[in-house]
Amino acid sequence: MISHLPVRPRHCDAQAMMHATRYYEYFEDAFLDWLGARGGYGRLREEGADLVVKVSGCEHHAPARLGDVLAVESAPARVGATSLTMTFTMRRGEELVAVGTVTYVCVRDGRPSPLPAMLVQSTRLAPGSDRTR
Repeated sequence: MISHLPVRPRHCDAQAMMHATRYYEYFEDAFLDWLGARGGYGRLREEGADLVVKVSGCEHHAPARLGDVLAVESAPARVGATSLTMTFTMRRGEELVAVGTVTYVCVRDGRPSPLPAMLVQSTRLAPGSDRTR
């Protein structure tokens, strides 16, 4: 799934470049779009589940600038018993801007819990699968 997200003044530093910490907001927005296409957080909450971030990272390739519209592709990279790792590929046109990864852990009552079927089925990866190998 690809989300198209504009770079706004609040995302930028004095040089009109997107601040490094803001990339994670774009990954989260793209993830919410991806999750929304699968029933959204509401559906997760109905199952008593929540997703929390365990690990995140970003590799920067080119600066994003004020006025850019970034295409952020969300793709599941790994599905574990209780976790889902997503890869986010950010582009400005054909130019690669950044690649991020975020590992989400499913929790119920504050404890790790198996991923809901809605997520496992929609990833097209079996639990324990890793697309990065």
